[in-house]
Amino acid sequence: MADLKTVIESEKTLRGPTPKSGTQYPYFDLEDSVAVAKAVHERGGGTCSRDLLAATLKYTTTRSGGFLSRIYAAKQFGLIELQVGDSIAITDRATRILHPVMPDDALAARAEAFLAIRLFQKVYDKYKGGALPPEIGLQNLLKTEYKIVEDRVKPALRVMLNSAEQAGFFKATGSKSRMILPVPAGLTPRPPAATSTTPPPDGEGGQDRQKTGHGGGGESSPPSVHPALIAMLRELPRPGTEWPKGKKDRFMTAFRSIVDVVYPDPEVSS
Repeated sequence: MADLKTVIESEKTLRGPTPKSGTQYPYFDLEDSVAVAKAVHERGGGTCSRDLLAATLKYTTTRSGGFLSRIYAAKQFGLIELQVGDSIAITDRATRILHPVMPDDALAARAEAFLAIRLFQKVYDKYKGGALPPEIGLQNLLKTEYKIVEDRVKPALRVMLNSAEQAGFFKATGSKSRMILPVPAGLTPRPPAATSTTPPPDGEGGQDRQKTGHGGGGESSPPSVHPALIAMLRELPRPGTEWPKGKKDRFMTAFRSIVDVVYPDPEVSS
């Protein structure tokens, strides 16, 4: 975090005051951010150093603005956590995208990630299910209602529309005309994740942030329970609802398998 603060302060000194957008958004889209979480998982097994992550993502230094913006975007989507020291860890949300247990885990987690971005959630809530304005109308909306600084309006809109497509919000219509929640009936995405209080490298989006949460899910969970088990329990249908026996059996099989992995039987010495 010290590196990020140093870069921000040095840039401000050189450039003077920087206009700030009124609503936070990432500079990289959802797929770019999933790639960050995937790199952390593949190179570090779920946690890795910034140096290793930067090298994996082809950045020459952890101090570069591009690298800092990239990890900040992944954090905004709730896919990584910045730990004490220089370590970065993936969240439960990222795990459900990269290694889903149930068929719809990745779909729900991507929807959660998209709605975790304050700007994207506001636009979705405003037009949910209805027709989106044309591109010029969306640009004007971002500039006037959500206070995105003028030279960032087009990049912000591009990142939002790309992320919406990558999260499946345009799948129902096959076009970018309406945002429709891509989650099947009975599977509700968790509330949007709380976002970081650390400003991005140029100070953008700092006026409309929420308090930082943990795990990228926006909910508190018992710290001693393994994330895979928590994810499974969240897939249970509401009490009293019908649950087809085939689906129930598959769930129980998957749940038992995870329990066996998390709590292995003690080895018996011969």
